[in-house]
Amino acid sequence: MIQSYFKIAWRNLKKNKVFSFINIFGLSVGLTCCILITLYINHELSYDKHHKNADDIYQVGTVFIKEGTEDKKPNTPALMAEMMKAEFPEITGTARLIGLFAEDKTLLQYTENAGEPKSFYESGGYLADPAFFKLFSYDFIEGQATTSLVNPNSVVLSDEVAKKIFGDKPALNKLLRISSSTNGDHDFTVTGVFKTSNKPSHIDGTFFISVKGGGMEVYIRENCRELASNNMFLTYLMLKPGSDAKNLEAKFPAFMERHAGKDLRAMGFNKKQFLVQLKDIHLRSGMDKSVTASGSLTYLYILGSIALFILLIGCINFMNLSTARSSKRSAEVGIRKVLGAEKNALIRQFLGESILISGIAFVFALLLARLFLPAFNAVSGKDISLSLSQNWLLILSFLLLAIFTGLVAGSYPA
Repeated sequence: MIQSYFKIAWRNLKKNKVFSFINIFGLSVGLTCCILITLYINHELSYDKHHKNADDIYQVGTVFIKEGTEDKKPNTPALMAEMMKAEFPEITGTARLIGLFAEDKTLLQYTENAGEPKSFYESGGYLADPAFFKLFSYDFIEGQATTSLVNPNSVVLSDEVAKKIFGDKPALNKLLRISSSTNGDHDFTVTGVFKTSNKPSHIDGTFFISVKGGGMEVYIRENCRELASNNMFLTYLMLKPGSDAKNLEAKFPAFMERHAGKDLRAMGFNKKQFLVQLKDIHLRSGMDKSVTASGSLTYLYILGSIALFILLIGCINFMNLSTARSSKRSAEVGIRKVLGAEKNALIRQFLGESILISGIAFVFALLLARLFLPAFNAVSGKDISLSLSQNWLLILSFLLLAIFTGLVAGSYPA
């Protein structure tokens, strides 16, 4: 019986090619736009959620106050992490991060078998503390994450950078000459290689250098002796599970007054420290930029509204066309009734045809979304993917939506 319904539905589609094309094309375009926008929103909402300790990691931010104006920044002094960990028992681990900010790209040189050095210019370089890979989850394919930055003059590379420099050969324990205006000109040993992840993070590093062993270590030792100046480091704290971040944050004013109040008054400005939960850094930090540019919740609400509006238009168009066409099928219904067709059978027939059309539209929508995704990524500046393994829940949701649309569209004619 069901096979008969689909045969009749397929014959009706072939018989009314123009109607079928308009109906399928209209709904598939609406679903395609909605899928792409939903993928973007899902991507923005998933920043840093893949880190194992994401619930317990916080970034220390600073509100700089001068002449009545307040400016929220992620910048902190070099000693902030060490002094906070020593004073607050809630903090179990800290890590500092600083970008190689004096140039757009950093020179990495590799010399093989005493030959001519091969030069590579790479962006996304950062100086990091030894505990950085203890706080943040990276998938290491060479070396050990927890010890990779412990020794001075260590560097950890992404697999893409490692392959570019060393080809298919192992990168571990190879020597690189890294020249940076921020950190000087020094030799570094490759102590780890991590797999490049497509999971979004506010930290876009392609290689990480140990703070120990370079020019920055000397600068910190000679110039960073208080908490008022040299606000160029990013400080991350890992709290004990179950710790109340708000209670810890309430202790910061007294901490800053003890350790920096006099210096800040002498410099003519003030500052307040605050905490941002790791998963909130990209969208809810209140800062324009942390390591990378922050997103906007307002834009996501706008895009979500646009996606729903486009989908609603597509569904209404689909239902209107289905309803308009149903009036022309009265003769078919009458003949089938005369031949003994029951009312329930006719209802199932109309609903089946509508669901078949919406199902075909859904398949075309997925194909169109895959087709236009590279262009969409180029426009949005994101690296968004659409695959069954990663987006099965989203795909299932849109399949159910397509079936529901088919049921609603076919209900009136039925």
